[in-house]
Amino acid sequence: MSAKEMIEDIYRLFPKITEAMDLLQRSFIYGKTNFLDQVQALTREVHESEKSLTFRLAEVSRQEGPLARYISIPGHLERIGDYMDNIARAVRVKNAEGVLFSDKAVDEINFLFEKVMDIITNTSDMLLARNTLIAGYVREAELAIIMSANDFATLHEERLIEGLCMPKGSSIYLDLLDAFKAIAWHCKEIVQKLIE
Repeated sequence: MSAKEMIEDIYRLFPKITEAMDLLQRSFIYGKTNFLDQVQALTREVHESEKSLTFRLAEVSRQEGPLARYISIPGHLERIGDYMDNIARAVRVKNAEGVLFSDKAVDEINFLFEKVMDIITNTSDMLLARNTLIAGYVREAELAIIMSANDFATLHEERLIEGLCMPKGSSIYLDLLDAFKAIAWHCKEIVQKLIE
């Protein structure tokens, strides 16, 4: 298998990740649990692909040194899949237990869904283009997501103190924030590897 084909195999995981993220957001918004079953099927495909892709990349990179920068990418994608599974679990609990978020919390989570989808899309583009402008954008986007999530956590604490948020939803909300930050971090790590 050629280096180009292997990179294309990695690239083919990104549509599964973006579809899963879209389904997660739709489940969060509309309370549809069947979307979460589809997410699990998509993340399972990412998990199952990781080991064979990493093994093949390691084998080929012994002959073609430049492929070495791609070896860790399937592992980062698998971890992104893990954090998407965390989001799915949190949303499943939210939906099953009828936990309501304040309008502000819903807006914050939807904002992060959109920002994380954007960083995933740009990371996907970076895989084929290896453009330093895209890499810079992803690094800045990762910092912005982390800063926003941290700010939202502080605002959430204030809402809890004021009695505007239900304590029952607090751990779900914080789990979502942590998962978004982790996904953004893994995207940043992928682009860092590609420009080394």
